[in-house]
Amino acid sequence: MPNSKYILITGATSGIGKAAALQLAADGAVVIATARNQGKGADLLEDYRKAHPHGKGRIELVECDLASFESVSMACEEIAESYHHLDTIINNAGVMAKNFTKSRDGIELTWQVNVLAPMLMSHLLLPKFEKVLEPKLIFSTSGFHIGNVDLKDPEFLEKNYVSWQAYRQSKLALILLTRLMAPALTEKEIGVYVQHPGLVNTEINRSSGPLLKLMFGVFAMSAEKGADTLLYLTNTPNDELISGEYYSKSRVTKSAKGAYDMQQAEKLLELIKDYLKKYIQEDSLIFS
Repeated sequence: MPNSKYILITGATSGIGKAAALQLAADGAVVIATARNQGKGADLLEDYRKAHPHGKGRIELVECDLASFESVSMACEEIAESYHHLDTIINNAGVMAKNFTKSRDGIELTWQVNVLAPMLMSHLLLPKFEKVLEPKLIFSTSGFHIGNVDLKDPEFLEKNYVSWQAYRQSKLALILLTRLMAPALTEKEIGVYVQHPGLVNTEINRSSGPLLKLMFGVFAMSAEKGADTLLYLTNTPNDELISGEYYSKSRVTKSAKGAYDMQQAEKLLELIKDYLKKYIQEDSLIFS
């Protein structure tokens, strides 16, 4: 498939990530899907074969656990060695841990999986954009990104852990970082976008309380519908999009007030760089 686009996506074994991966592959892309669970990875491949027996593209799996920086680094090394280029990187995976949980690196799980891991992956794989005409870097966030990021205690080490607070903080962080990265990336013709899929009934809601689960069950859309904005950003030419912006319902949307604070964004990036310093061996357009 010499003319196929090569699209990396995390969180592709369930929810909107799976819906997007299936459709992108059916349309002709080579979708590189990360999977920390071999069983779920196999299920994704089987679902693609069943849903799109005549699909124009294919899905390939890379083992990766976002709760481990070593795993992320190894996965990026494998991708760099196996693929000549990447057209799009979609950082879609996310968690909302019900209780305080530490990653394999000893970091609060939501903070690592939703913020630190995608930033590390983006940094390590940016060189794969060098020979691409319209590279894209996309993050999945949530409309629930109110408040601010607690830069002094992002892991809830000194205060009571509240799952929804950890989640909304992580999703706000992604919008801030997208806006902060946009000038440098756009100068190199890399489009960077952050998208909110809407109220979608996916596995991430499994840690929600009974009332929230009921609300999702009644009002939430399907994963296939929820993937619309993600597919729109992936398939639309960069010159028809606005780099650094927050998209919902396939259009630029106003985000919460705290998502425009670029001073906090700069401090946030420095904090993240400190977390990842062991794994950042070279400068990039993200970390310098």
